[in-house]
Amino acid sequence: MSKHKQVSKQTKTGIVDAIYKKTDHMLKDIHSISDLFFSEMFDALQRGETIEIRGFGTFSVQFRKGRKGMRNPKTGALVDTADHSVVVFRPGKILSAAVRPLVGKKVPNAKK
Repeated sequence: MSKHKQVSKQTKTGIVDAIYKKTDHMLKDIHSISDLFFSEMFDALQRGETIEIRGFGTFSVQFRKGRKGMRNPKTGALVDTADHSVVVFRPGKILSAAVRPLVGKKVPNAKK
């Protein structure tokens, strides 16, 4: 059993549909723009660039050094990990302030 509460999630399709309902743009255009947006983010991160979206947050790539003798939590077997890079997200001040009041509150549509 997981220690973490399940929370509702938003998908890219859900976001596109929400934008469609709030604008008078065609659904296929919103899909195309969102696909291009995420494709540009993907490409920039793959090049090792940092993406800063003011008020929302910053995506960056960080190097992680490999480690030896790690234990696979599922099987218990000892494994070595190679050097690798990971994507890191640091929320911006506005986003952090917006979600701060959610502590201890029941999140709507949370799965139990």
